[in-house]
Amino acid sequence: MPTLLALLLAAAPAIETLNQSIAWYRAYTPLVAQATEPGDVVFAADGRQDALTILRLSFEYARAQTALSGSPLTGPALPNGAALAQQFNDAVAQVQTAKAQAARLTAAAAAGGAKDRQLVQQQLAQARAELDLAEAREDTLKAMVAFQPASGKQSEQIEELLRSLPELRNTAAQGPAPQAALQVPKAPPNGVLGLLSGVLSLSRKLHDVHGVIGSTTALRASLEKLRANLAAELESTSRVAVASGEGAAPADRTRALQEATSRYRKVAAALLPLSRQQVLLDAFRANLAQWYEAIDHQDDVELRDLLLRLGLLVVAIVAILAASDFWRRATFRYVQDLRRRHQFLVLRRVVVAAVVSLFIVFALVTEVGSIATFAGFITAGLAVALQNVILSVAAYFFLIGKYGVRVGDRVQVANVTGDVIDIGLVRLHLMELGSGGQPTGRVVVFSNSFVFQPSSNFFKQLPGSNFSWHQVKLTLAAGTDYKLAEQRLIKAVESVYSGYREAIDRQHRDMSESLALRIENPKLQSQLRFSSDGLEILIRFPAPLAQGAAVDDAMTRALVEEIAVEPRLTLAGAGAPTIQALV
Repeated sequence: MPTLLALLLAAAPAIETLNQSIAWYRAYTPLVAQATEPGDVVFAADGRQDALTILRLSFEYARAQTALSGSPLTGPALPNGAALAQQFNDAVAQVQTAKAQAARLTAAAAAGGAKDRQLVQQQLAQARAELDLAEAREDTLKAMVAFQPASGKQSEQIEELLRSLPELRNTAAQGPAPQAALQVPKAPPNGVLGLLSGVLSLSRKLHDVHGVIGSTTALRASLEKLRANLAAELESTSRVAVASGEGAAPADRTRALQEATSRYRKVAAALLPLSRQQVLLDAFRANLAQWYEAIDHQDDVELRDLLLRLGLLVVAIVAILAASDFWRRATFRYVQDLRRRHQFLVLRRVVVAAVVSLFIVFALVTEVGSIATFAGFITAGLAVALQNVILSVAAYFFLIGKYGVRVGDRVQVANVTGDVIDIGLVRLHLMELGSGGQPTGRVVVFSNSFVFQPSSNFFKQLPGSNFSWHQVKLTLAAGTDYKLAEQRLIKAVESVYSGYREAIDRQHRDMSESLALRIENPKLQSQLRFSSDGLEILIRFPAPLAQGAAVDDAMTRALVEEIAVEPRLTLAGAGAPTIQALV
């Protein structure tokens, strides 16, 4: 008959092993959900069928182990701790030894002489005290054992665990689980985002498969220890059955053989599921190893495609930047007109940014439909958030058009007059000019969107012109010869104008060519008119914008000198000469 400690070591792992098997199965279940490729579905379906069979065998082993632990034993119900069981067995042995010692001393005291009786009585009292202590220890351990779970409670736990696995109960009732249907294979990703997502998903799947392989190895090692213990007990039961019949009565021998046979069948019922589980676990682990290799190969392929796609994107961007640099160098070398050069450089920035953006978008996104959706959302968001910026960019192309603005032009925006120093995609920079055309030292910045605002006034020079009209006004005194006065004053103005006449004529030719219109040649103009102070002489003349103040100063000096040398040219008292620019 096996000892209490031996049966405890065989019965205790039942629930623990069943929990380990359930945890292993639940660790494998998420892998089935990750099976998206046809090869994955095949591996997952085969593995799931083996996993369900292994789990069902774990329940068979647990039931058999529970039945084995409920066999008749010499003592109360099995405790669930090896140390407690050993202490209880030792306590029972001590009680038997103390009883035998007390009985021997009692007989010796009755048969001994008066001389030895006193010594025997002392030994008997000591033996009875030891017996009382051993019986008290046995009763205490027996009460502790009474609170340990029996085989009936273990059976209830096993059935409760089975109810927590509906797929196993359905499989047991309806037969093997059907194979998972193969999904329609998806087109392989060809965008950087799709490839990156695929690589990360495959890496996560590799980690999960590797974890299940490790748990499978641990479960097999645990089951191997249980199988070895049960195999040893099976062999021990056979030897005990043979030895128990030697020298015994036929009735005792028959009873011993029946008990050994019953015990042998229960041990074999617990051993057989473990042996089948080992075979299935080996096949399951081999299936996982093949699945791991397939996933690893696919991960290498997608990682190589991702690196290749990123490399091609980098090469394309480098080539675009090299072409952009060549464009810039060619513009500075072959385009001499500053306005055209600026336009070509701005166009270069726009084209390079657009091409680089398109390359990046097409490289990142897998499908054209995704690009359209992405572009639609981006466009809607930009239209709302950047409407002023978009309006400024649109106005930029109006400003740089055929009759638009270029660097160096003098313009007037609202009440600010200045020379254009930069035309950006969204902003226009002016160097502010004060009275007399002199710089104020400030730079004024306008958003290009002012072009579309009806409340903003915008003025600029005619294309090709860089001059403005100035006017000299003098009032002649009564009795002055107006013909002589007009002749001498025009001569003074002509002496200054002749110094830059050629530049004005050249600008006139440029205007005529660019506008394709007949424009009157700029020249000196004189006009007589009556006023309350007398007869006024008005002389108009063109003056370069940059030298407007200098020209006015030269004109004033020439007129003063001419009036001084000609005594017949007198001005009215309130008719001092004035020179002003005509807007």
